[in-house]
Amino acid sequence: MKTDTIKLYKYLKRNHTGYKNAIVAKQIRKTKTFHKKDIYYLVSVLRKAGIPICSCRYGYFYPDSYTEISENVARFERYCATLDNTADLLDNARISA
Repeated sequence: MKTDTIKLYKYLKRNHTGYKNAIVAKQIRKTKTFHKKDIYYLVSVLRKAGIPICSCRYGYFYPDSYTEISENVARFERYCATLDNTADLLDNARISA
């Protein structure tokens, strides 16, 4: 893993464990030298590496329990189901002239 990815992981784990300590990307940018779009990418890299970086409407956080991970997974699954339904509706849509 690259240095920035490890820095973000350590920062979240040390300072933002548990959803009550979540931090938005904009605030991370103010405390670290990351660009906003880089934060999204780095979170994705961490998740793909099996590191459980969670998110909620309050921002990103490192989970302090398996329950927080489960809740995050359930939220992602609901979101995917919504996207899948939308794709189906668009696929079946008719264009009127």
